[in-house]
Amino acid sequence: MLEINIHIHRPFRILAILGGTIGLFIGLQLMVNSGKLPMGGPLTASVQNAESTIQRERQEIAVLERREEILRYQLGVLENEKAEYGKDWSEKQQREWQDARTKLLMLLEDRRVSEEYIRTALFEIRAAEIRALAASGDPSMPLRLSWPVEPTEGISALFHDEEYEKRFGLTHEAIDIPVLQNSEVRSSAEGVVSVLYEGDSGYQYIIISHPGGATLYGHVSEFLVREGQVVHRGDVIALSGGRPGSMGAGPLSTGPHLHLEVIRGGVHVDPLGYLPKI
Repeated sequence: MLEINIHIHRPFRILAILGGTIGLFIGLQLMVNSGKLPMGGPLTASVQNAESTIQRERQEIAVLERREEILRYQLGVLENEKAEYGKDWSEKQQREWQDARTKLLMLLEDRRVSEEYIRTALFEIRAAEIRALAASGDPSMPLRLSWPVEPTEGISALFHDEEYEKRFGLTHEAIDIPVLQNSEVRSSAEGVVSVLYEGDSGYQYIIISHPGGATLYGHVSEFLVREGQVVHRGDVIALSGGRPGSMGAGPLSTGPHLHLEVIRGGVHVDPLGYLPKI
């Protein structure tokens, strides 16, 4: 039986964060009790920033604790993909799969490199959230979307999916639509391509701004549009990715799929509320 040992990285940092959290709570409680905590203003902003920082630190710790488990899970995903589709692959596809497997094995072997890889990806995910919020449009405007890829295999991870959070330690602000590697990805509505992002962790995504919100298409393997381009519903904008260890996937992918986020008025919303019923 395969045994996976998870070690807590930098225990003193965890204690410092917990101490900071307790100290923040006690300090705020004293101010509330004394009636000296004003609503709004610089203090409220400082508290919100502190809470955000603590949350980010907790998420990083949660993901790093799962480092080995995540990598072994992804190696299993690769083996399952090969068993199901490998007999039909070209030599190029076989090489791409082998390169992905080699990369994951290297990351499994080298803790320092893999932890830095994960930290970089978490930074890029947070940056994506900021960019998407900036493009999230007017929530009073209607937003009607079409499927960017055909959901013939259903949804592999739902919005705020509990199983996803257990596996990766992160809240899933999207839905994942399983689709073969390098499938065409289409714009879900008319809009303007506001961001094409190719990260140091390998994570790649596109953000399209619509009058009523923004859509983010994550884990793409190739861009087929440019920033500032006007696109219409159904236009091909990218090729899908998501295979662990491959270009565009980043370190937190569950396998070949499209990651779809919808943001309205600065808030992530469940994409299934804006897509046709399956």
